[in-house]
Amino acid sequence: MRGGQTIVNKYVREVRPLFAARPRTFQRTSYRPGEVLQFDLWEPAREVPVGYGQTRKGYVVIACLGYSRAGAGALVFSKQLPDLLAGISRCLVSLGGLPKLLVWDRQSGLHAHGGQPTREFAAFCGQLKVDWYFCEAADPQAKGVVEPLQGYAETNFEPGRSFANELYFQAQLDGWFDQRANRRVHRTLRCRPADRLSEELCQMAALPAELPATIVAR
Repeated sequence: MRGGQTIVNKYVREVRPLFAARPRTFQRTSYRPGEVLQFDLWEPAREVPVGYGQTRKGYVVIACLGYSRAGAGALVFSKQLPDLLAGISRCLVSLGGLPKLLVWDRQSGLHAHGGQPTREFAAFCGQLKVDWYFCEAADPQAKGVVEPLQGYAETNFEPGRSFANELYFQAQLDGWFDQRANRRVHRTLRCRPADRLSEELCQMAALPAELPATIVAR
């Protein structure tokens, strides 16, 4: 057989499109007030002090409303179901109302299989009278409002901060959302999420007097 690398390269260029994955198309999605609350789980780069010189690996449940882009976060210490539900509850309280739909990726503890919730998560949503939705596997683009907020927390909240304990971490996180993340001019909306939040809360259901009980793992 005669030929060289140039011939091989030309052939590969010709046949590669036959085996490549089909390109995805994207469009900007808009949300009605009170419609969607997206969630994600962020792992801070450093362990969180918990007193007596001890530290623990922490996770932050981050929530972001689709219409206003207002966000909230809750520090938890495991990916177990009780901690996740406690994080969801705290975010709902921080935002001040109940949306129609809670959106997660296929997070273990919340997702059972085939896009269906675990019995415990379904019961949690049922008590709050909210619906749930799980994104397709390996599809982070489906959470298009919470992913940028999580990235912003990674680059803007954690660097340069120190924490005496987990309570101080949560207090700083609450202050960062209230004074920074929710009060900056959002690049897409061209307004502050805090200004839109008051409008969105008018379309959200009120929080119940008591949220569903969760037993947090420690």
